[in-house]
Amino acid sequence: MKVLVILLISLLSLSFSVKDVTDDISTYLKAGNAQSLATTFADKISIKILDVEDLLSKAQAQALIEDFFSKHKVKNYTTLHSSFINTGHQFITGNLETNDGKYRVSILVRGNIISQFRIENDND
Repeated sequence: MKVLVILLISLLSLSFSVKDVTDDISTYLKAGNAQSLATTFADKISIKILDVEDLLSKAQAQALIEDFFSKHKVKNYTTLHSSFINTGHQFITGNLETNDGKYRVSILVRGNIISQFRIENDND
C-alpha cells in the first residue's frame, strides 16, 4: 500500500510539471516570429517545411522557418487540437494562414520542448 501511494504521488507530480505550451507557440506562429519559436526547440529537431525534411540543429531550423516566413507572410494561426498523448508529450495541430494560402502545422512537444515541427501545404 505504501508503494502504491508513493507511485501515485510521483505520477501526479510529473503531470503537474508538464506545461501546456500551446498558447506560447500560437503567439509565435501568429506573429511569424521564428526567433521566439526557436527558443522552444530541442537542440536537434525533426523538421519538415513543405518539401524540406531533415533533422536539424536549433539554429538551422530557425533559419529554415525564417525563410518560410519571409516568403509566406503570416496572416493568422489557429490551433485546431492540442492533447497530451503521454506523460510529458503534447501533440498540437493547427492552421497557418499566409498571404499565399493555408498550411497545416503539426508539432510534437516533449517536456515543454518542440522535438518535431511540420508545415505542410493545405491549399486544396
